[in-house]
Amino acid sequence: MPLFKHCLPLANTLAITLALTLTPAFAHAADPLLLVTSPSALQAAEKSGASFAHWIGDAPAAPDGIATNQSLMRSAAWQSIATPLGESLARIQRTDKQAGVGISRYPHRLFDARWLASPDAFFELVGVANRMDRRPFQNGACGETRLVYRLAYRTAAMQSRLPMTLNVELRGDAPDANGSCAAAARLWQPPQPSMKDEALGRWLVSPDGPLAPQRLAPARIAQVTTNLQSVRWPSAVRPDLGGHAEYMLRAFRWNAGTKRFDVAPLENTPDVARLKANAPLRKELQQWLQQPANLRALDEASVQIPEKFLATESISVAPRGLARLANRPFAQVFSPGDWQAVPGSRTLQSPQAVLRRLDDLSCAGCHQSRAVAGFHLLGIDRRGASRTFTTGNALALPHSPHLQDELARRGTYVHTALSTPQPDPFRPLAEPDVANAAPAKATVGASCEPARITQSANPWLDRAEKLPRVACEGVLSVCEKTSVGFPGGMCSGPCNPLDKNGTCGGIAILSDFNQCLAANKPFGECLAKHTRPGNLRSCSAQQPCRDDYICAQAEGQPEGRSACIPPYFLFQMRVDGHS
Repeated sequence: MPLFKHCLPLANTLAITLALTLTPAFAHAADPLLLVTSPSALQAAEKSGASFAHWIGDAPAAPDGIATNQSLMRSAAWQSIATPLGESLARIQRTDKQAGVGISRYPHRLFDARWLASPDAFFELVGVANRMDRRPFQNGACGETRLVYRLAYRTAAMQSRLPMTLNVELRGDAPDANGSCAAAARLWQPPQPSMKDEALGRWLVSPDGPLAPQRLAPARIAQVTTNLQSVRWPSAVRPDLGGHAEYMLRAFRWNAGTKRFDVAPLENTPDVARLKANAPLRKELQQWLQQPANLRALDEASVQIPEKFLATESISVAPRGLARLANRPFAQVFSPGDWQAVPGSRTLQSPQAVLRRLDDLSCAGCHQSRAVAGFHLLGIDRRGASRTFTTGNALALPHSPHLQDELARRGTYVHTALSTPQPDPFRPLAEPDVANAAPAKATVGASCEPARITQSANPWLDRAEKLPRVACEGVLSVCEKTSVGFPGGMCSGPCNPLDKNGTCGGIAILSDFNQCLAANKPFGECLAKHTRPGNLRSCSAQQPCRDDYICAQAEGQPEGRSACIPPYFLFQMRVDGHS
């Protein structure tokens, strides 16, 4: 477990922001923005109307635009979201007697629902996304604008984020008279190509910006979606997998009449239990999907399955992504024999590929495909007091490898929209070749304990069958074991400044570290006292970590020498240990 810096330096923050807003193929003047993650830009936008409190009436905000969750709870709108989430968490605890809040008492560590009403907790804006490519999903609108918020807290002793995001999806402007979305695309072009930081944030919410007041009206809300780590089992409980975590996915639709949010179905996510129990309903869904127009939409990733077949809650699990049947809801409902290859398609070349595409478009499948422990956008860590990002709590990259690749596709779509009425909405599979992810050589950071997952629809019953261990390259190399929290094993060894692929970090001494946390000691103190140095895989946006690992800032290392570690070694990525 590495030791981490407090936050990203300004130059690195700017570089990441530019990399996400201007893709290399279109880095010229007046390029439309695709994604804004600059903390200073987002804070400026929050102060001028884009805070989460804006969407929740009757919630007084501080001068910085941020409202505490305690104040949000005064609003029926926030209660209508928080209450169903709390009920789902309570149901987990009722059905799993080993689940509860805290490290010392419960082996299955549960998300503490009290954060949703805490005077110390709040939601901060971590991303503004141009999703014009979502036009097929928004009838009469030029796609969507998405505002992504992350749960955080601040106490006298500590400040951190938590593994929960909340996504406000807004309908875009109406198409132009000729049916194109050229005007909507131009909305995302800043008046000066060099505009950044606070100036960029103020422009976003200005009358001429994509977040102008009329575009932040409640009537624009398509839905609000939530993603939170509901429970985490440490590696001591699931040594064969290197731990286990579950992520609860929900959706809510604005009700203008009641001024509340109603529970809504999840896009393209089947109600597995109901479909498995109801053969006629299952057959109806299959026949609907087999219609030629719907197969074409499935192939291009614009299919919209009718709500009668959909779930209102989904659970995705980590690690091992799509090797876990729980992350493939359609594969639980149908078999390959129910489908046929579609000649001339881009993604439906076999019966298995049809199921793979369906799962790719479900919420669970999406959030476990080349993601960061179930998330695609986590946000750049904000600056603040020295306690803000303690040792072991700083991200190097705010996004997943999938999102990094997605930006090029979205950039192509938006630029095409400037001159073409109907750009091709095709999206390739997020994870097209799951089987061939093994590296050619077992260098630093590579998997050294491969396993075959024995799947079950109940992820608790999944088992990792050990395969022959892979020898790590290097005389002094070692294989950090799955059983102590390194999924699939991880090649490491002594720190080596000459290793161009490695970064020196700290690896936690598991039993001592966990005992320290169980004694309610601060995370940073436990990490500082109970670690040993080790060589870790270097990472960047251009060199992402392998699945089930996260790119984090390494203490004492120069900019660009970040390190790959298991996500739950990072304090802000786990539900437990926060007081």
